[in-house]
Amino acid sequence: MNILILIVGIGMLIAGAEIFVNSSVNIAKKLKVPTVVIALTIIAIGTSAPETVISITASLKGHSDLSMSNIIGSNYFNLLFIVGVAALIKPIKVKMKEVGIESWLMVCSTVTLFLIMIATPVLNGERIPRAVGIIMVVTFVVYLLMLIRHALRGNRSHEHITHHSSVDIPHEKTKPLWLASLGVIFGLGIIIYGGELTVSHAEAIAQQFNVPSRIIGLTIIGAGTSLPELIIVLIACKKRDSGMALGTIIGTNIYNLLFILGVAGAIDPLLTTKSQILDLGALTLGNVMVMIFMLTRKRITRIEGCAMLALYLGYLLYACLS
Repeated sequence: MNILILIVGIGMLIAGAEIFVNSSVNIAKKLKVPTVVIALTIIAIGTSAPETVISITASLKGHSDLSMSNIIGSNYFNLLFIVGVAALIKPIKVKMKEVGIESWLMVCSTVTLFLIMIATPVLNGERIPRAVGIIMVVTFVVYLLMLIRHALRGNRSHEHITHHSSVDIPHEKTKPLWLASLGVIFGLGIIIYGGELTVSHAEAIAQQFNVPSRIIGLTIIGAGTSLPELIIVLIACKKRDSGMALGTIIGTNIYNLLFILGVAGAIDPLLTTKSQILDLGALTLGNVMVMIFMLTRKRITRIEGCAMLALYLGYLLYACLS
């Protein structure tokens, strides 16, 4: 029953995020908010609402280990599984002029957090200081403001910005303002309730089967909350636009790591257990691997996609067995 309710909770998160995003876009259009701002804020944040709610809810309940494993699991699934599958379908051409800055930010922020986690037990005990979480959030806000500023000045194409938003902006007719407002409230309510169900029953499953909550976060929750990104990337590949997959994942992973994990760490300082360090180390290795693939041939080939999938499945198997 706990497993069934967990699946229902994840489904509610995804459905609620869809309602929230579409209704918010309707309101923004009614208020004549620029399309690029909608893409970079409402849609980018809305499609990551499942990860946001789960991590913040877990932190408020004192389960920072679940917050950490949720983000690591989600980013790991995004980068290695989703991009790996996209590369198998069609090799991904890499345009460093479009994703270069974001690629380096994703890799550098992951490596920096990994080094902080290694140093924390020596310098500060078991938990990363709240100040680190605050710095992560500030870094993301500065990055987002710079991105919006460049976009509004026309330094980046609308297509490139849309790729970073994780989804195309809906083009259907706008609904009345009152109905869209109700949609935002309703969608947000579903997300919050779904997050509560997911966190509480993930913990129940962990206790019932004597499985660390970290494993639940890395596998079921990490992959489950990334289903919107998986669907978007598969649609992009179907349209023969596999390059969109890379931009989507990079933008999402930056948001997950810096903003969501930063907020979670500011609420409840993140634990630095040996297992969490290993998990983040695997994610760091994945980041470096993908960056090398991007820089060497300016494309991610099918063989490299297989290597990414092998690393993803191999580490999950190791984590579960250990």
